[in-house]
Amino acid sequence: MIRLVAALTGALCLSACASAYVGKPYDRASAGVHSIAVVADSVPDKASAYEVASVGSNFGLIGALVDAGIQSSRTNAVNEALAGSGFEAESRVEQRLVSRLTAEGYTVQKLANGPHNAKREFLVTYPGAAGADAYLDLTVVNFGYLSAGAGQPFRPTVFANVRLVSARDTKKVLMENRIVYNAMGAAQGVITLTPDPQYAFKNRAALLEDPKRLAAGIEGALNQVADTVAQLLS
Repeated sequence: MIRLVAALTGALCLSACASAYVGKPYDRASAGVHSIAVVADSVPDKASAYEVASVGSNFGLIGALVDAGIQSSRTNAVNEALAGSGFEAESRVEQRLVSRLTAEGYTVQKLANGPHNAKREFLVTYPGAAGADAYLDLTVVNFGYLSAGAGQPFRPTVFANVRLVSARDTKKVLMENRIVYNAMGAAQGVITLTPDPQYAFKNRAALLEDPKRLAAGIEGALNQVADTVAQLLS
């Protein structure tokens, strides 16, 4: 849980505190990419369910400890509900990416790589993939539900970084960008996606009331991120 909160806090800081983000646009005409290998382990194992500036955090150390327990309990309950609904984020994202990239005219395969590190950074080395012209490294730093504060609804959220590197020279970056679904103070230059208004839950009880709907909100958010990645490579 500590690792999950740290990742989320880092993502929020990158969104709200950083200077303007500068990505690298893709030039399909000059890239010469026809076949893409999609890096595995795009999504963390656990979703988040985080309330920013919650009431408990305003009452010193004791309040902060109580708040951490509330955040942890809510997050655990959301992940249990998602597991009970049969939702598995990684496979959904991979399927969506393969489908959308294929629709864009690419030949697509899945890369047999190990996991991303705990900080959800891009891979440093890429295992070979026969016939691939480039490796697509999508790494979701955080996904789940986010509330702007006490009394504010929980909405789906995704914070992701994406990079396309040449298979011949993996130090050659062909495209790089940052995508945030349900952004809170995202830095200039980041691609921001507006959350679907039908997935807004007023509190913990509402989040857990219908696990299928809970999962659908996250799946819709991840789908939009995957679709945006494909559009960046069109």
